[in-house]
Amino acid sequence: MKRIILILMLLVLLSPIMALSIHPREIEQPFDSVKELSVVDFSGKLAPNQEAWIDQTKIHLLTIGPGDPLYAWFGHSALVISQPSGGKVMYDWGIFDPNQPHFYLNFAMGRMYYYVVASEATWRIQDAIDEIRDVKLIELSFPKEAKFALISFLQKNIRSEYSTYLYHFYDDNCSTRIRDIINAATGGDFQRWAESESAGTTLRNSAMQNMIHSPLIFWALDFLQGKNIDERLNRYDEMYLPEALHQSVLDFTYSDGTKLAKSEDILQETKELGVRFTVPEEPVTYDWAYGLSGLAVGVLLLAIGRKHPRIKGVLLSLMLLVLAILGSLLLFMMSFSDMDMTYNNLNIIFVNPLLFIPAFTLLFQKKETSKVLSFSLLAMIILLLGRLILPGLFVQDNLRIILLLLPAFYSGSTFQGRRNRIER
Repeated sequence: MKRIILILMLLVLLSPIMALSIHPREIEQPFDSVKELSVVDFSGKLAPNQEAWIDQTKIHLLTIGPGDPLYAWFGHSALVISQPSGGKVMYDWGIFDPNQPHFYLNFAMGRMYYYVVASEATWRIQDAIDEIRDVKLIELSFPKEAKFALISFLQKNIRSEYSTYLYHFYDDNCSTRIRDIINAATGGDFQRWAESESAGTTLRNSAMQNMIHSPLIFWALDFLQGKNIDERLNRYDEMYLPEALHQSVLDFTYSDGTKLAKSEDILQETKELGVRFTVPEEPVTYDWAYGLSGLAVGVLLLAIGRKHPRIKGVLLSLMLLVLAILGSLLLFMMSFSDMDMTYNNLNIIFVNPLLFIPAFTLLFQKKETSKVLSFSLLAMIILLLGRLILPGLFVQDNLRIILLLLPAFYSGSTFQGRRNRIER
């Protein structure tokens, strides 16, 4: 039995290496907008009738604040074209169909297909206002030629052969698609400016601000993501967030001093209404809260174990069962999915399918401690020391994960069991 456990431990430890050997692999993007934009002529001469039409046409960036469903926590971006006829068309890259074949399997595999659609903008904007979400519009300033080419590209973009793309939360979404279009229309100046400025954050920390209001959901999603999202960002990469795109458009100035943003209209602001969470203006982490929560759980389990060891075993086994399922999901995503944000995840070392062993032994056998938990406990301590001694090597920001779990794992480890025997 000991040999089997040792082999299983080695397999789990090697899983990050396995993920590295399988990934990254080529992922087919049905419609690569950056590639298509690179061949668009944004300086082509216009005919007189085209110039007259474009002078009466406006392009707006629409930014919608967070909503109630999880997928709406990060807000939304779209482009709105106001035509001379008075019609307003909204181009939206955030459409997905939950009824498409194998939707949930594709979601688990990181193969989410999204669509761009054109719809009447007035009712879409009113719909966001009725949902009591922030709604802001920026009129964009482009040269006439770039403006015409941009609208022509949008009209081509909604055709069936161009309308589907492979969604990526950080790299390819409703906001980054618009960012890339704006960049092409500015001749690449938008990207050069944004990449020269630091965002002062990472993908993990920037996303955290929109999730931290729900500590358990955030902790689970935080756990599933590896060190790939812990590198420092520039402002161009930060524009996967609609609000970051909005602010960057406000800040960007052409070389001749002209602002990209002609004007900003705030149609609705909900901060003072208190209808839902608000994104903190200053970065927050709440590491201390996770640490105190973990300490409280660990102390509670130790206290219960002194008088009611069976109750402690049941509580700990239920917690480990949840973690074992979460660890199994992570192992699957690291090894077989296209969700590259889960690769190279050090959390797999101490939260993995091996936790099924103590989850069932503590529940069905009269045991108070587990060697598997001792192994996981040692792994967490090593990772904590590594962060202090070799921060350049141990770059994954998983302190919240460790702080919440370490005391509970200690309460069920053989180290704690030996200490109790010595005291007795």
